Amino acid sequence: MIFNSSINLSLVAFYGDKPVELSSLINKLQKRIVNHELIQNKFIPYQLEQVHGTIIGCEGLVTDSGIISKWFYEQRQESKQIDFPGLINYLQHQINFPITIRFGGYNPQQEYNFLSREQHLSLRSLQLQPANNQTIPIVIGWSWKNNGVSREIDKLRRNLQQFNLLHKYHSNPDAIDNDFYLRLGTITKKLTLDEENAIATDLRNLLSTQAPLYIPINLNNITFVQYQDLLLPPATTKVIPISQFQSANLDGV
Repeated sequence: MIFNSSINLSLVAFYGDKPVELSSLINKLQKRIVNHELIQNKFIPYQLEQVHGTIIGCEGLVTDSGIISKWFYEQRQESKQIDFPGLINYLQHQINFPITIRFGGYNPQQEYNFLSREQHLSLRSLQLQPANNQTIPIVIGWSWKNNGVSREIDKLRRNLQQFNLLHKYHSNPDAIDNDFYLRLGTITKKLTLDEENAIATDLRNLLSTQAPLYIPINLNNITFVQYQDLLLPPATTKVIPISQFQSANLDGV
């Protein structure tokens, strides 16, 4: 199959403006990392507007007949043309918003009847992700309903397969990815295992001892972003509101 170009596009929540409570949490965690004795001024926090949670990657490969899903093609070797009109209609009229995300307040001694990558939510709530010679701190929340973890985020990602979009962590049809995560910045050094454990424990304790933060995802805080850089810096990222989306106006690379 011949590809004319590719499209770097994601459907995200909270890019740009954010609820005050979420902004406060991000600032609190970034400040703790900046001031941590083991970091030593090696942390570059993302701009507040840059911090976001990805719902699903909509990256595409452009053919003469349309835009096919990059992830279906690469993960399952299937050529599926993305149904953008169907996706827009679904987002605007068929999702039962809000979807509430809970950040923090996960007690290590409490059972939540859900594990994230086989780990307790208190451990998964803050991750330090190695990336070459850098480390990316990530705060993770989960959809929450009726006083417990729900599968709404995973279900939403899975439902979007009907429009020929595949969540890249659903390469296995039985895989579950209910994590909703926010990258906070970049630690510009490779941490030792002891340093990583100490920093992560400190940040997890901060999260577990605070009151739970419940943040609703609504249609008005979901948007498409077309990017040049995976970190989505505002200077090179094009924000496309759901109501204004036209696939014909996407820029190929």
